[in-house]
Amino acid sequence: MHAIDTGNRHDTVRTGRAAQMLVLAGVVLFVGRGIARIVHPAFWAEDGAQFFSEQISRGGLDVLLTPYAGYLHVIPRLIALLYAPLPFTVVPLLYAVTAVVVALGLFSIVLSERLSWLLPTPRARAVAFVLLCVSPVLSEVYGNIANLIFVGGVGLFLIALCDDPTSRVGRVVEVLVVALLATSGPVVVLLLPVIVHRWWRVGRSAQSALVAAVAIAGAVIQAIIYASSSRTTPGGGSVELAVRAVVERVAGGWLFGFSSLFHPDGGPLLPTVVTSVWLVAAFVVTMAVLRWDAVAPWFSLLALTGAASYAYGTIFVSGGLAGQRHLVTPVAIVVVLLTAAASRSGGRAGRGVAVGCLILGILGVLAALYLSAHPDPADLSGLTSCRETGARLCHTPITPSGWGVYLTR
Repeated sequence: MHAIDTGNRHDTVRTGRAAQMLVLAGVVLFVGRGIARIVHPAFWAEDGAQFFSEQISRGGLDVLLTPYAGYLHVIPRLIALLYAPLPFTVVPLLYAVTAVVVALGLFSIVLSERLSWLLPTPRARAVAFVLLCVSPVLSEVYGNIANLIFVGGVGLFLIALCDDPTSRVGRVVEVLVVALLATSGPVVVLLLPVIVHRWWRVGRSAQSALVAAVAIAGAVIQAIIYASSSRTTPGGGSVELAVRAVVERVAGGWLFGFSSLFHPDGGPLLPTVVTSVWLVAAFVVTMAVLRWDAVAPWFSLLALTGAASYAYGTIFVSGGLAGQRHLVTPVAIVVVLLTAAASRSGGRAGRGVAVGCLILGILGVLAALYLSAHPDPADLSGLTSCRETGARLCHTPITPSGWGVYLTR
C-alpha cells in the first residue's frame, strides 16, 4: 500500500510540474510573439486618440465614466488615468506592457481549480491556457489598451465557467472584476447566457446570483448608453452572413490565422469545406461530451459572431484581419470547450476528435504567432514641448493612418 501511495504521489508531482512548465511556456510564447510591440511601442488608435487625449486634456475621475463609441470603457480609462502624470514618451510602452499583463491575467483564470468540474486536471487547464496564449486571432488586440474590452470577454467567459470562490476575499474580488469587465465594452451583453447558466449550474448560490446581477446591471447600462448614442455601423447583415462569419472567421481563424483566404464573395471550395467540417466536428464532439454545459457557451459564441456580422455586414467577412477583435472571445470559447471535451471524454473516439480539432489549428497558430510592431509616426517629444508652451491645441499623428493625439486646454 505504501508503494502504491508513493507512486501516486510521484505521479501527482510529475503532473504538477508538467502543468507548471506548460504555463511557463504559455507566458513565454505570449510575451515573445509580440515582443516587437513592447520593444518598439506605439500608440494604437483609441489608445492615443481617445483615452490618452481625453485623460490629459480633461483630467479628473469623471473621464472614467465618459462613453465612447456607444459604451463605457472603464478599464482602458483606468489605465490612462494611472499613467497620466508620467512623461508622454513612456506612456506607449506602459500601455503595451499593461495590456500584455492584463491579458495574461485574464487568460490565467482558466488555471483555477474552480474550473476542475470542466477541466479536471492541472495539465488540461494548463493546455487551455497555452492555447489561449497562442490564439491566431490576437493580432489586432495585442499590446494595446483600447481592445482590452474584447480580451475582457475571455475573462468574463472564464469567470462564468468557474465554481464559486471559497474565500470571502475571493468572492469580493470576483464581483469587482466582473463589475470592471461589464463596464468595459459591450461583450457582457452577449455573454449573459453563460453567466446566468453558472448560477443555475452551481445550485443557484448567492455568489453566482450576485455575479449574474452585476453582469446584468452592466449589460443594461451598456445597452442604454448604446441606444442613446449616435453611433452607426455599416449594417447589412443576414442569417446567411452570420453563418458564414462563424464558418469563415471563427473556424477559419483557428485553422488559417489571419490569412485572407475568404473575401466578401466567399472563398475557395476546399477551405470552405474544411472549415465547415471542422466546425461541425467541434460542435458535435463538445455537445456529445459536455452535453447541456456546452449549450450556453455555443449560444454566446453564435451571438457574439452574429452581432458583429449584423453590425458590419460583408466588411466582417472581407479578410482575416477585418474586425478581428470580435473573434477573440468566440475562438476562446470553442478552444476551451474542445480542451474540456478532450480531457473529459470517456471514449477514444470523442477524445480523438476533440484533440484532432485542436491540432488542426497548428497552421493558423504558426502563421499568426509572430506579431510585428506597429509603425510609429508620433512625435511625443514635440507633443510634450507643445504642451509645455501652453498651446490650446497640440497634435501628433499615430497609427493607423488618419488617427492622432489631440491635446486641448
